[in-house]
Amino acid sequence: MSTNKLIPFEDLANQMSRRKFLRLCGLGFLGLTLPKKLIKESFRIISDDLESHTLGRVATAGQKLYDEPNLQSKVLETLYQDRILEIRDVIKNEEGSSTNPIWYEVERKGFVNSAYIQPVFDKENSTKTRILGDGCLGEITVPFVDSYRQMDQYSKFVYRLYYASTFWVLSREEDNSGSVWYRLLDDRTYGTFYVPAAAVRLVPNSELLPISPDVPWDQKVIDVNLSTQRMTAYEGDNQVFASRISSGVRTREGGYATPKGYFRTTRKRPCRHMAYPADENYSGYDLPGVPWVSYFNSNGVAFHGTYWHNDFGVPHSHGCINMTPEAAKWVYLWTTPAVLPEKYFYGDEQGTRVIIH
Repeated sequence: MSTNKLIPFEDLANQMSRRKFLRLCGLGFLGLTLPKKLIKESFRIISDDLESHTLGRVATAGQKLYDEPNLQSKVLETLYQDRILEIRDVIKNEEGSSTNPIWYEVERKGFVNSAYIQPVFDKENSTKTRILGDGCLGEITVPFVDSYRQMDQYSKFVYRLYYASTFWVLSREEDNSGSVWYRLLDDRTYGTFYVPAAAVRLVPNSELLPISPDVPWDQKVIDVNLSTQRMTAYEGDNQVFASRISSGVRTREGGYATPKGYFRTTRKRPCRHMAYPADENYSGYDLPGVPWVSYFNSNGVAFHGTYWHNDFGVPHSHGCINMTPEAAKWVYLWTTPAVLPEKYFYGDEQGTRVIIH
């Protein structure tokens, strides 16, 4: 069988384990037709030591639990923000759904639309670690964890940190009781705060190696189709990656539409605290630890991972290209310039071409 054979994504559930299927869901592939080679290579950037059950975090309060996977069925419960659900199955239902046809069957035999349910795992990490030099990248591996100004849960609360968000870890420290904490950089205020170390996975350098480094930088291109809310990556004429996205929201007043045109990914950073004040057209946001950021214009518009919604395929952003954290990580590692593991910011004019239309 040719490695470039195209497989409808809906058929994959019958060809692989539920765990692998859910892991591909995390890459934002639902609804796409994929080359077989792409499916195989995509697992490179997802850890193999996942728990046996996928969990879902309610990212926005007010989500409904239904007795069937459609909006016209009986509402069983209204869910509060940050409630953790066990995902039993993934169902695609085009009828009786919102703009997002993907539903999760969860505990108690109920169904919830996936738009605001973040797929998460709950994995604590070894704290027998060392932080060398100027620090390293860390990734949150639990559904959420609170951070504090000092190494004390009774000190001033700073932020709630969410699964798959990333931060620059400056140091490993122990409190008076011997508990281990990491001191994290707030790259918006350039202050610091503390988080229990077990909630953070230190990302090894081997995981930050570039994808397809032998392909000349000018042979890589990303095509973003705003009408279909899809991005596709090419090496020459060969499609090597595709994912659903969420672009900027266009409103009657103008909104925050993603710019169209030709760009390059000239600046990148593995983590970023993004914030924007509210105005008359759109609500503001304050999002620490946005993962895998690949900027492609001077106004700060970028590809990046997203932990505050799971509604890919529908515009949501202030202009950026929202992606699942896993898909954004692929883009970050595949595009040029390559960022050295010991850096949390890097720029170069020989960036990967981006076409947005």
